[in-house]
Amino acid sequence: MIITNELEPLSTDLTTIATEIKSYENIAGQAIFEIGRRLKWVKEHDLTHGQYLNWLKSIKMDRTQASRFIKVSTTLPNDGTYQHLGARALYEIATMPPEERNKPQQLNSGETKKPDEMTVRELREVKKKLKQREQELADRDETIANQQAELEDNRKVQLELNKRNSELSKQQPEQKVITKTVTKEVPVKPDDYDEIKAKIAELKEQSAKDKENIEYYKRELKAAERINKNTNSSDKLQEQELKRKKRQAEINGYSTSLKINDWIPELQKLSQEDIDEMGEQAQKNLQKRLELLQHSIDRLSSMLGGRRVIEGEYQS
Repeated sequence: MIITNELEPLSTDLTTIATEIKSYENIAGQAIFEIGRRLKWVKEHDLTHGQYLNWLKSIKMDRTQASRFIKVSTTLPNDGTYQHLGARALYEIATMPPEERNKPQQLNSGETKKPDEMTVRELREVKKKLKQREQELADRDETIANQQAELEDNRKVQLELNKRNSELSKQQPEQKVITKTVTKEVPVKPDDYDEIKAKIAELKEQSAKDKENIEYYKRELKAAERINKNTNSSDKLQEQELKRKKRQAEINGYSTSLKINDWIPELQKLSQEDIDEMGEQAQKNLQKRLELLQHSIDRLSSMLGGRRVIEGEYQS
C-alpha cells in the first residue's frame, strides 16, 4: 500500500477503488470529494498502467465528470460548508476566483447570497458578471497603458526635434550683412502706422504660443477619442465627449487667430497708391470682401461680448 500525506492511504487494488467510487456515488456532498480524491489517486500513481480513460469507461465514468470531481476535491475544503451541494454546484464554485468563493454576491433578482447558498443557475450568473468585470478592468488598464505610451512617444519626438533644431542652428553659416543705399520716395505714414506695426509684432509672438497650444490640444483630443472607443461606461463617454468638444472649440479658436494674424500683414501691404491703380473692378471686388469680413468681425465680436450689430447700426 502506498502511503501519502492525505487524510488516509487508499488501496492500490482497482477493484476495491471502483467499489468505493460506486458506493460514494450514492451519497451526496462528501461523496463528490471522496470520488475526486480516488480518481486523482489512480491517475497520479498510474494504477491503470496508461489505460486511465479505458478504466473510466469500465466503471461507467465520463471523462469530463471525472475531471470535475478531481477539480472539486483539489480546490475546495472537504468540510461542512459544501457537503450539502451537488456536483454541478461544487464545480461552479471550484472554478470561481478564490477570493470570490466566500463573498456575498448580488444577483439580478436583487438578492444577496454567498456562493454555497446559490443554485447552479445563480452561480453561473455570478461567474458571468465576474468575468465581465475582469474584462472591463483589463480594457481600462490597456487604455491607460496606450495613453501613457503615446505621451511618452510624443515626448521623445519633441526631444528629437529640439535636438535636430539645435544641431541645424549650429551648422548655419554666419550670414553676411550687405548694406545698400537706396533712394526711394517714401509715402507719408498713417498716424497709427507704428501702433499697427507693434500690434503685428505682438500677434506674431502670440502665434508661436498658439501653435504650441494647438498641438497640445490635438494630442489631448486624440487621447479622448480613443477612450470613447474603449470605454463601456455611458457616464464616462459623456464626460469625455464634453472634454473633446471643449478642446475642439479651443483648437478652432486658436486656428482662427492664426489665420487672422496672417491676413493682417497682407492687408497692411496695400497703400493708397495700390488702391488707386488697381482698377474699378478690382476695387469693387475688394470692397465686397471687406464688407463680408466686417460682417463676420461684428458677429464674432457680439458673441465675445464686444460690439453688437442691430439692423445695420453698431451698438457699443
